[in-house]
Amino acid sequence: MTITAIDSRISVSPTDFFELPTVLRIRDSLEIGLTDRSYLPKSSDLRSDWVASVATPAFKALAQTGASVPRFCTIGTGAGLDALAAIEILKSDTVAFTDLHQDVVDRARHNILDNLRPDVRVELISGAGDILAPLAGEAVNFDVIYENLPNIPLSEAGDIRDGQTSSTFIAKRSEPIPKFAEQYLITLHYLALEQARPMLRSGGRVLSSIGGRVPLRQILNLAEHTGYRGNILTYTWKRQSEPEEVIGGYAAWEARGHGPFHFYPASILAETFDGMSVHAAGAQALAIEAALSSHEITATEALIQLRAGQDIGHTVGILESVK
Repeated sequence: MTITAIDSRISVSPTDFFELPTVLRIRDSLEIGLTDRSYLPKSSDLRSDWVASVATPAFKALAQTGASVPRFCTIGTGAGLDALAAIEILKSDTVAFTDLHQDVVDRARHNILDNLRPDVRVELISGAGDILAPLAGEAVNFDVIYENLPNIPLSEAGDIRDGQTSSTFIAKRSEPIPKFAEQYLITLHYLALEQARPMLRSGGRVLSSIGGRVPLRQILNLAEHTGYRGNILTYTWKRQSEPEEVIGGYAAWEARGHGPFHFYPASILAETFDGMSVHAAGAQALAIEAALSSHEITATEALIQLRAGQDIGHTVGILESVK
Protein backbone atom coordinates (compact mmCIF):
# COMPACT_ATOMS: atom_id res chain seq x y z
CA MET A 1 0.00 0.00 0.00
CA THR A 2 1.28 3.45 -0.89
CA ILE A 3 0.08 5.19 2.27
CA THR A 4 -0.02 3.86 5.82
CA ALA A 5 -1.90 5.81 8.48
CA ILE A 6 -0.14 6.17 11.86
CA ASP A 7 -2.38 8.19 14.20
CA SER A 8 -2.18 11.75 12.78
CA ARG A 9 0.69 10.93 10.45
CA ILE A 10 0.92 9.03 7.18
CA SER A 11 3.87 7.47 5.42
CA VAL A 12 3.98 8.00 1.67
CA SER A 13 6.18 6.38 -0.95
CA PRO A 14 6.82 9.23 -3.43
CA THR A 15 7.84 6.90 -6.25
CA ASP A 16 4.46 5.15 -5.93
CA PHE A 17 2.34 8.19 -5.12
CA PHE A 18 3.86 10.43 -7.80
CA GLU A 19 4.65 7.54 -10.18
CA LEU A 20 8.32 8.47 -10.50
CA PRO A 21 11.21 6.07 -11.14
CA THR A 22 13.30 7.81 -8.49
CA VAL A 23 13.33 11.03 -6.47
CA LEU A 24 16.27 13.39 -6.16
CA ARG A 25 15.06 16.40 -4.18
CA ILE A 26 12.63 14.88 -1.69
CA ARG A 27 13.09 11.92 0.63
CA ASP A 28 12.57 8.31 -0.45
CA SER A 29 9.84 7.95 2.18
CA LEU A 30 7.66 10.90 3.11
CA GLU A 31 6.34 11.35 6.64
CA ILE A 32 3.26 13.56 6.45
CA GLY A 33 1.54 15.02 9.50
CA LEU A 34 -2.16 15.88 9.43
CA THR A 35 -4.53 18.05 11.42
CA ASP A 36 -8.25 17.42 11.73
CA ARG A 37 -8.78 19.93 8.91
CA SER A 38 -6.11 18.61 6.53
CA TYR A 39 -7.50 16.99 3.40
CA LEU A 40 -6.63 13.32 3.77
CA PRO A 41 -4.73 11.70 0.86
CA LYS A 42 -6.59 8.66 -0.48
CA SER A 43 -4.82 5.56 0.81
CA SER A 44 -6.74 2.80 -0.94
CA ASP A 45 -7.18 4.22 -4.45
CA LEU A 46 -4.84 6.77 -6.00
CA ARG A 47 -7.39 7.28 -8.80
CA SER A 48 -9.46 9.09 -6.15
CA ASP A 49 -6.62 11.36 -5.02
CA TRP A 50 -6.32 14.82 -6.59
CA VAL A 51 -2.55 15.19 -6.14
CA ALA A 52 -1.70 11.69 -7.36
CA SER A 53 -4.10 11.45 -10.31
CA VAL A 54 -4.45 15.09 -11.42
CA ALA A 55 -1.81 17.54 -10.15
CA THR A 56 1.24 15.32 -10.55
CA PRO A 57 0.50 14.32 -14.17
CA ALA A 58 -0.08 18.00 -14.99
CA PHE A 59 3.27 18.97 -13.44
CA LYS A 60 4.96 16.25 -15.49
CA ALA A 61 3.27 17.47 -18.67
CA LEU A 62 4.41 21.02 -17.94
CA ALA A 63 7.97 19.87 -17.23
CA GLN A 64 8.03 17.99 -20.54
CA THR A 65 7.34 21.25 -22.39
CA GLY A 66 10.58 22.64 -20.97
CA ALA A 67 8.82 25.27 -18.84
CA SER A 68 10.99 26.85 -16.15
CA VAL A 69 9.21 27.04 -12.79
CA PRO A 70 11.63 28.36 -10.14
CA ARG A 71 8.76 30.15 -8.34
CA PHE A 72 5.69 28.02 -7.63
CA CYS A 73 2.55 28.70 -5.61
CA THR A 74 -0.28 26.40 -4.58
CA ILE A 75 -3.63 27.55 -3.23
CA GLY A 76 -5.28 25.23 -0.72
CA THR A 77 -2.31 22.95 -0.25
CA GLY A 78 -3.77 20.72 2.48
CA ALA A 79 -1.01 18.36 3.61
CA GLY A 80 1.57 19.92 1.25
CA LEU A 81 1.99 16.96 -1.11
CA ASP A 82 1.33 19.15 -4.15
CA ALA A 83 4.17 21.45 -3.05
CA LEU A 84 6.52 18.47 -2.63
CA ALA A 85 5.54 17.26 -6.10
CA ALA A 86 6.40 20.68 -7.56
CA ILE A 87 9.76 20.73 -5.77
CA GLU A 88 10.62 17.33 -7.23
CA ILE A 89 9.08 17.52 -10.71
CA LEU A 90 9.24 21.24 -11.55
CA LYS A 91 12.49 21.85 -9.62
CA SER A 92 10.93 24.85 -7.89
CA ASP A 93 13.12 26.50 -5.27
CA THR A 94 10.70 29.21 -4.08
CA VAL A 95 7.39 27.69 -3.02
CA ALA A 96 4.40 29.57 -1.65
CA PHE A 97 1.29 27.92 -0.27
CA THR A 98 -1.98 28.89 1.35
CA ASP A 99 -4.88 27.20 3.04
CA LEU A 100 -7.91 28.48 4.87
CA HIS A 101 -6.75 27.44 8.35
CA GLN A 102 -3.52 28.34 10.15
CA ASP A 103 -3.09 24.87 11.66
CA VAL A 104 -3.21 23.31 8.18
CA VAL A 105 -0.65 25.82 6.85
CA ASP A 106 1.69 25.26 9.81
CA ARG A 107 1.48 21.50 9.39
CA ALA A 108 2.11 21.76 5.65
CA ARG A 109 5.24 23.85 6.27
CA HIS A 110 6.61 21.16 8.60
CA ASN A 111 5.72 18.46 6.07
CA ILE A 112 7.59 20.22 3.28
CA LEU A 113 10.70 21.04 5.31
CA ASP A 114 10.86 17.62 6.97
CA ASN A 115 10.74 15.78 3.65
CA LEU A 116 13.42 17.62 1.68
CA ARG A 117 16.77 15.95 1.17
CA PRO A 118 19.46 17.52 3.41
CA ASP A 119 21.25 19.25 0.51
CA VAL A 120 18.09 20.81 -0.98
CA ARG A 121 17.23 24.38 -0.01
CA VAL A 122 13.76 25.77 -0.76
CA GLU A 123 12.43 29.19 0.24
CA LEU A 124 8.94 28.79 1.69
CA ILE A 125 6.31 31.54 1.76
CA SER A 126 2.97 30.78 3.39
CA GLY A 127 -0.18 32.28 4.80
CA ALA A 128 -3.59 31.27 6.06
CA GLY A 129 -6.74 32.78 4.64
CA ASP A 130 -8.90 33.21 1.58
CA ILE A 131 -7.50 32.11 -1.82
CA LEU A 132 -4.42 34.32 -2.53
CA ALA A 133 -5.17 37.07 0.00
CA PRO A 134 -2.52 35.78 2.48
CA LEU A 135 0.22 36.38 -0.13
CA ALA A 136 -0.92 39.80 -1.34
CA GLY A 137 1.98 41.61 0.32
CA GLU A 138 4.73 39.30 -0.94
CA ALA A 139 7.14 40.73 -3.53
CA VAL A 140 7.24 37.60 -5.67
CA ASN A 141 6.10 37.10 -9.26
CA PHE A 142 5.29 33.42 -9.67
CA ASP A 143 5.91 31.27 -12.72
CA VAL A 144 3.05 28.91 -11.88
CA ILE A 145 0.12 29.21 -9.51
CA TYR A 146 -1.74 25.93 -9.02
CA GLU A 147 -5.19 25.66 -7.50
CA ASN A 148 -7.61 22.86 -6.72
CA LEU A 149 -10.42 24.69 -4.97
CA PRO A 150 -13.79 23.36 -3.82
CA ASN A 151 -16.93 24.15 -5.81
CA ILE A 152 -20.05 23.41 -3.80
CA PRO A 153 -21.62 26.27 -1.78
CA LEU A 154 -22.08 25.41 1.87
CA SER A 155 -25.63 25.12 3.16
CA GLU A 156 -26.67 27.80 5.61
CA ALA A 157 -26.55 25.24 8.42
CA GLY A 158 -22.93 24.26 7.71
CA ASP A 159 -19.75 25.54 9.30
CA ILE A 160 -16.77 26.10 6.97
CA ARG A 161 -14.45 25.69 9.99
CA ASP A 162 -15.66 22.17 10.77
CA GLY A 163 -13.26 19.30 9.98
CA GLN A 164 -12.62 18.90 6.24
CA THR A 165 -15.69 20.93 5.24
CA SER A 166 -13.50 23.69 3.78
CA SER A 167 -11.90 21.13 1.45
CA THR A 168 -15.25 20.29 -0.14
CA PHE A 169 -17.55 23.30 0.24
CA ILE A 170 -17.23 27.07 -0.07
CA ALA A 171 -18.68 29.86 2.02
CA LYS A 172 -21.04 32.44 0.53
CA ARG A 173 -19.15 35.11 -1.47
CA SER A 174 -19.78 38.84 -1.54
CA GLU A 175 -17.85 39.67 -4.74
CA PRO A 176 -19.64 40.15 -8.07
CA ILE A 177 -19.49 36.84 -9.93
CA PRO A 178 -20.32 36.25 -13.63
CA LYS A 179 -23.56 34.38 -14.19
CA PHE A 180 -21.90 31.38 -15.88
CA ALA A 181 -19.53 30.90 -12.91
CA GLU A 182 -22.44 30.95 -10.47
CA GLN A 183 -24.51 28.62 -12.65
CA TYR A 184 -21.79 25.95 -12.74
CA LEU A 185 -20.44 26.50 -9.22
CA ILE A 186 -16.96 27.55 -10.36
CA THR A 187 -16.87 30.77 -8.37
CA LEU A 188 -13.59 30.15 -6.52
CA HIS A 189 -11.78 29.25 -9.74
CA TYR A 190 -12.92 32.55 -11.23
CA LEU A 191 -11.78 34.51 -8.16
CA ALA A 192 -8.42 32.70 -8.10
CA LEU A 193 -7.75 33.77 -11.69
CA GLU A 194 -8.69 37.35 -10.88
CA GLN A 195 -6.44 37.46 -7.82
CA ALA A 196 -3.53 35.69 -9.53
CA ARG A 197 -2.90 38.24 -12.29
CA PRO A 198 -0.77 40.75 -10.29
CA MET A 199 1.20 37.87 -8.74
CA LEU A 200 2.28 36.27 -12.04
CA ARG A 201 5.31 37.14 -14.11
CA SER A 202 4.68 37.95 -17.76
CA GLY A 203 4.12 34.60 -19.46
CA GLY A 204 3.34 32.95 -16.12
CA ARG A 205 0.36 30.67 -15.82
CA VAL A 206 -2.36 29.49 -13.51
CA LEU A 207 -3.15 25.78 -13.48
CA SER A 208 -6.77 25.34 -12.36
CA SER A 209 -7.72 21.78 -11.48
CA ILE A 210 -11.45 21.52 -12.17
CA GLY A 211 -13.67 18.47 -12.13
CA GLY A 212 -15.31 17.95 -15.51
CA ARG A 213 -18.67 17.75 -13.81
CA VAL A 214 -18.73 21.17 -15.48
CA PRO A 215 -18.72 21.42 -19.33
CA LEU A 216 -15.27 22.17 -20.74
CA ARG A 217 -16.60 25.18 -22.64
CA GLN A 218 -17.51 26.78 -19.31
CA ILE A 219 -14.08 25.95 -17.89
CA LEU A 220 -12.38 27.58 -20.89
CA ASN A 221 -14.70 30.57 -20.44
CA LEU A 222 -13.03 31.22 -17.08
CA ALA A 223 -9.73 32.07 -18.78
CA GLU A 224 -11.38 34.12 -21.52
CA HIS A 225 -13.52 36.08 -19.08
CA THR A 226 -10.52 36.99 -16.91
CA GLY A 227 -8.24 37.99 -19.80
CA TYR A 228 -5.88 35.02 -20.05
CA ARG A 229 -5.00 32.76 -22.98
CA GLY A 230 -6.60 29.49 -21.97
CA ASN A 231 -6.29 25.87 -23.01
CA ILE A 232 -6.82 22.44 -21.47
CA LEU A 233 -3.31 21.29 -20.53
CA THR A 234 -4.26 17.81 -19.35
CA TYR A 235 -7.47 15.80 -19.28
CA THR A 236 -8.07 12.69 -17.22
CA TRP A 237 -10.59 11.13 -14.87
CA LYS A 238 -10.92 10.20 -11.23
CA ARG A 239 -13.29 8.30 -9.03
CA GLN A 240 -15.52 10.60 -7.06
CA SER A 241 -14.02 10.95 -3.60
CA GLU A 242 -16.42 11.33 -0.66
CA PRO A 243 -19.10 10.32 -3.21
CA GLU A 244 -22.21 10.48 -1.01
CA GLU A 245 -21.31 13.93 0.31
CA VAL A 246 -20.06 15.46 -2.95
CA ILE A 247 -22.57 13.98 -5.40
CA GLY A 248 -25.31 14.74 -2.90
CA GLY A 249 -24.11 18.35 -2.74
CA TYR A 250 -24.21 18.72 -6.51
CA ALA A 251 -27.62 17.06 -6.68
CA ALA A 252 -28.99 19.54 -4.14
CA TRP A 253 -27.76 22.49 -6.18
CA GLU A 254 -28.97 20.88 -9.40
CA ALA A 255 -32.44 20.80 -7.82
CA ARG A 256 -32.12 24.57 -7.33
CA GLY A 257 -31.54 25.11 -11.06
CA HIS A 258 -27.74 25.04 -11.23
CA GLY A 259 -25.76 22.90 -13.65
CA PRO A 260 -26.63 20.33 -14.88
CA PHE A 261 -23.49 18.54 -13.73
CA HIS A 262 -21.88 15.61 -15.51
CA PHE A 263 -20.90 12.29 -13.93
CA TYR A 264 -20.14 8.94 -15.55
CA PRO A 265 -19.86 5.27 -14.64
CA ALA A 266 -16.22 4.83 -13.60
CA SER A 267 -15.86 1.79 -15.86
CA ILE A 268 -16.68 3.91 -18.94
CA LEU A 269 -14.09 6.50 -17.98
CA ALA A 270 -11.41 3.87 -17.38
CA GLU A 271 -12.08 2.38 -20.82
CA THR A 272 -12.15 5.76 -22.58
CA PHE A 273 -8.85 7.02 -21.17
CA ASP A 274 -7.02 3.67 -21.22
CA GLY A 275 -3.58 3.99 -22.83
CA MET A 276 -3.90 7.73 -23.47
CA SER A 277 -1.48 10.20 -21.90
CA VAL A 278 -3.06 13.06 -19.99
CA HIS A 279 -1.29 15.59 -22.24
CA ALA A 280 -2.56 13.93 -25.42
CA ALA A 281 -6.03 13.77 -23.91
CA GLY A 282 -5.81 17.48 -23.09
CA ALA A 283 -5.18 18.29 -26.75
CA GLN A 284 -8.40 16.52 -27.74
CA ALA A 285 -10.41 17.13 -24.58
CA LEU A 286 -13.45 18.62 -26.32
CA ALA A 287 -13.68 15.64 -28.68
CA ILE A 288 -13.39 13.19 -25.77
CA GLU A 289 -16.08 15.04 -23.86
CA ALA A 290 -18.36 14.86 -26.91
CA ALA A 291 -17.68 11.11 -27.28
CA LEU A 292 -18.62 10.59 -23.62
CA SER A 293 -21.87 12.54 -23.91
CA SER A 294 -24.04 9.44 -24.39
CA HIS A 295 -22.78 8.10 -21.04
CA GLU A 296 -23.10 11.24 -18.95
CA ILE A 297 -25.52 11.29 -16.04
CA THR A 298 -26.70 14.19 -13.93
CA ALA A 299 -25.80 14.52 -10.28
CA THR A 300 -29.33 13.45 -9.35
CA GLU A 301 -29.01 10.30 -11.46
CA ALA A 302 -25.47 9.68 -10.21
CA LEU A 303 -26.67 9.75 -6.60
CA ILE A 304 -29.32 7.13 -7.38
CA GLN A 305 -26.77 4.90 -9.13
CA LEU A 306 -24.23 5.39 -6.33
CA ARG A 307 -26.75 4.18 -3.76
CA ALA A 308 -27.44 1.17 -5.99
CA GLY A 309 -23.76 0.22 -5.82
CA GLN A 310 -22.45 1.85 -9.03
CA ASP A 311 -18.87 3.19 -9.00
CA ILE A 312 -19.15 6.85 -10.11
CA GLY A 313 -16.43 9.07 -11.59
CA HIS A 314 -15.94 12.33 -13.41
CA THR A 315 -13.47 13.83 -15.84
CA VAL A 316 -10.89 16.42 -14.72
CA GLY A 317 -9.34 19.15 -16.80
CA ILE A 318 -6.35 21.27 -15.91
CA LEU A 319 -7.12 24.70 -17.28
CA GLU A 320 -3.86 26.44 -18.21
CA SER A 321 -4.38 30.21 -18.16
CA VAL A 322 -1.36 32.12 -19.48
CA LYS A 323 -0.84 35.77 -18.63
